[in-house]
Formats: sequence, structure tokens, C-alpha cells
Amino acid sequence: MTVRAAVLDVGSNSVRLLLLERLTADGAVGERVGTVTGLRRGALTDGSVCADALARLDACLADYAERIVVAGSPPVVAVGTAAVREAPNHGAIEDMFRRQMGSALTIVTGEQEATLAFAGARMALPPDAGPCRVIDIGGASTEVVEGDASGPRSLVSLPLGVVRDIDKSIDEAHDTAERLVAAATAGFASAGPVVGLAGTVTQAAALCAGFYDPQRIHRMRLSRSDIEAALGTASALDLPARRRMPGMHPDRADVIVNGMAILLGAMSALGVTEVIVSERDLLDGIAADPRLVPVARTA
Repeated sequence: MTVRAAVLDVGSNSVRLLLLERLTADGAVGERVGTVTGLRRGALTDGSVCADALARLDACLADYAERIVVAGSPPVVAVGTAAVREAPNHGAIEDMFRRQMGSALTIVTGEQEATLAFAGARMALPPDAGPCRVIDIGGASTEVVEGDASGPRSLVSLPLGVVRDIDKSIDEAHDTAERLVAAATAGFASAGPVVGLAGTVTQAAALCAGFYDPQRIHRMRLSRSDIEAALGTASALDLPARRRMPGMHPDRADVIVNGMAILLGAMSALGVTEVIVSERDLLDGIAADPRLVPVARTA
């Protein structure tokens, strides 16, 4: 199958690559690669990305550039999210990206990020599904969106994330999330399920299941009690032991405790006891946007 585009999400905790072959109603089809670069980790007081994080990003992009060449050098479409848009030295990241990829990195606003994430997450639901809410917990921002098959009706991007809030206690992370999400979504419609996406949600699902398999995790219903149990187990372990938990991605072991606390706080604010896990996310939303990637949808 021909790779039509290389789609990248330069996120605050990880960078992900989709070698897009085709787009279906169930999401984008193609090889996916993710690398935890921790772009927000060690950020300076003004939000600048530190030298170590820039070096990790450079190495990741060099690897991805080779993969893209092997795939036939398709067009590159890339977006940068919170850590990039907030960084005073974002120009250095853009220059690095252009040098490695030969194309521009588009820095999206929080509202644009929320819209793209919503488009991807909706693919976890049947095409004729009614209204839903979507929560996307990232490294430096969390997007909450309410809408239906026609698109978002209300959305917000919050300064809340697993790396941004890594130094908070579990209770602080939970309460901060509950407070911010409750205030920001007070006017949202409350009908319909909540779909959760991105690394925190899929990692929480993997811990609850005891394994990570994207095909089996996708559309899993993750209950509050299951998340609380996984959080209790993970928080009682030191970092080396946590890395060995069944289903744990070792590079997420240091952020998943606060990530699950943020997820639980957001669920409290939204008044729900479960979330539907979506493996369709921002990458799929980018791929499905004809203004960004002009690839025809197939069955």
C-alpha cells in the first residue's frame, strides 16, 4: 500500500508519526510510531524548551526522517501543540523541524488542537452516534470538547497536563483537574458518553487490562473504580517496580500516576463514572482534515 502522507504530532510529552495509507470511517490506516521525548520536561520558568529536550526531539526527528524516506518520501504534515506554542524559543523547534523534515511545522492553537482531537475521537463511536464529550489529556494541556457528528459545539483548552503537573501530589492533581474542568465546562451540554484519548487514557486502560493491545484497548469502557484501583496499585510502587507493571510503557511510568489523578478529577467534573477509550486521536483528526491532508476516504 502506498503511503500518502507522513502525519506528525509534536506533543508536549511524545512525538508521534503516522505513515498514512488511507482514511476510513474507523480512522486512519497506516504504521504508527510514538516516541516519548518529554518536550515539556525541564522547561525553563518562562516555558522555554530546555537543551536536553531539544536534543531528544532532534534525535527523534532524525529517526522519523529516515522512516519517511524508506516509506517513499511522502508529503509531511505536522502540528505542534502546547509545549511548542507556549515556548518563547519555539523558533528553534521550527528550524529544527524544517532542517530534519524539509517542511514546516504548523503550531496549532488550543482550540484547533481540541477540534482535531474531537474529530479523531468521534471515530471511536458509530457514525450515527449522538452527542458526546471528548477529553484529551496531554503533557501540557488538556482539551475538553462537546459536540456531535456535525462537529464541536463547545470546546476549551486548559493549562493542565501530566508533565506540567508532574510535581503535584495525587490529591492536588485530582483537585486541580476537577476545579479547572468544572469551571471551563459549566455551560457544556451534559448528554452523551465521554470519550477519552491520548497516552494517559490508553495507558490507564492498559494497566486496568494488564496488557497493551491497541485493537483490544480501542473502545474499551474504563470505569472509575478500575482507574482508582490501578492508581492505588501504581502509586504504592517505586518507579522501577512501576515500570514492570503489566501493560505499563516504561517511559510513561513517571507520569501515569498524576495522569490518572487528572483523569479522575476530570471525570468528577463531568459527572461520569466511565470513559470510552479511543485509539483514534489527534493524528486521525489531522489525517481526516482535507485542508491538511487531501486523502480521499475509503470504506
